[in-house]
Amino acid sequence: MSAADEELHALEARRRDAMLAGDVLALGELLAPELRYVHSTGTVDSRESLLHKLAAGAIAYRELELAPLTVTPCGDALIVAGEMRAQVLRGGGDLRQVCSSYLAVWRRQDLRWQLAACQGTALPAG
Repeated sequence: MSAADEELHALEARRRDAMLAGDVLALGELLAPELRYVHSTGTVDSRESLLHKLAAGAIAYRELELAPLTVTPCGDALIVAGEMRAQVLRGGGDLRQVCSSYLAVWRRQDLRWQLAACQGTALPAG
């Protein structure tokens, strides 16, 4: 495994842990101010709106597996293609199974990696 792969796997593990715990402080450290987060449903969140939804319980991750498949270094960025499998509680009552392919961009700024963009595409059931 390359150094970029190892670094990315650690970042994705931190993101996963923060999302499962609903830890908006830890997650906030990982998200770039300009974040554009596109869910597999097509809903788009900014850094602030995603953190607000997690803090308010509008979204709660009950299970979450992020499986980075490829990591491509690109200057001060890492482009990640992966798969996400999750159980997401929405609005406190609707538990939804999510399986998606995702593309994420992590960028390094001021010696710190942050998630700048993430877009999920729903995978067929099965």
